[in-house]
Amino acid sequence: MSNRSDELHELLSFHGLMLHWAKLGKWVDVAAAEKVRQERLQNFFREPVEKEYVEEVRSALESMLGINDRIIALVKKSRGGVSKDIGSIQKGRRALAAYGQNTEPAPSTEKSAHSW
Repeated sequence: MSNRSDELHELLSFHGLMLHWAKLGKWVDVAAAEKVRQERLQNFFREPVEKEYVEEVRSALESMLGINDRIIALVKKSRGGVSKDIGSIQKGRRALAAYGQNTEPAPSTEKSAHSW
């Protein structure tokens, strides 16, 4: 395996690691890895791909794009879950506020017969 192939396999493995972290909800790690991933991809494609590696690179890029799609889907799902959680919290707060208003003693409109 050439140095170029090794780099390509490392890139693919790195994408797999990012997917693993995304599945675990380790978004800080995914975000930090994204910067590293971009740098590695830029370095890899700084020079043209040699003809003998074109098919290998094409296949690896398709895999990487598939992994990216799965990571994006997990991000969207996570954001949706957070939105639902926030919505539930806000709904709970409104319910508590309404309950509190309905359980407060009503102000008396009658004057007391006794003056203390």
